[in-house]
Amino acid sequence: EMGPEELAAALAALNVTSPTTGNALSAPYPFNLMFRTSVGPAGDAKAFLRPETSQGIFTNFKRLLDFNGGKLPFTAAQVGKAFRNEISPKQGLIRLREFEMAEVEHFVEPGDKPHPRFASIADHRLRFLSRQLQEEAADGGGE
Repeated sequence: EMGPEELAAALAALNVTSPTTGNALSAPYPFNLMFRTSVGPAGDAKAFLRPETSQGIFTNFKRLLDFNGGKLPFTAAQVGKAFRNEISPKQGLIRLREFEMAEVEHFVEPGDKPHPRFASIADHRLRFLSRQLQEEAADGGGE
């Protein structure tokens, strides 16, 4: 794992530039994707709004497993708000995004998948659009 200085040196040594403009890159610096806020009666306690809703499911895994009698498989679902800072050159350098998200997580034993229809999807591959096609669609179909 590289720190900011080591990453800057590696980028400079490899002559990495912006793929769209060819300009040099600015020095790396830490960027927190979580939105900082203040809490408490005086507002003096620092807190961060969660960037993803699923984290609660994973941090409470042991409790959820206990609720299910200590047995897999089980499923957990939740709905909630998530917040994320984003870099958006077109709309100001940094902006806060708020999302209403619903997530479902299925937990299974990796080597034991007894669902009667699992075999019918076990080798199914999902097809995704390439980066180029996604960018063309975002730009109005490449016109």
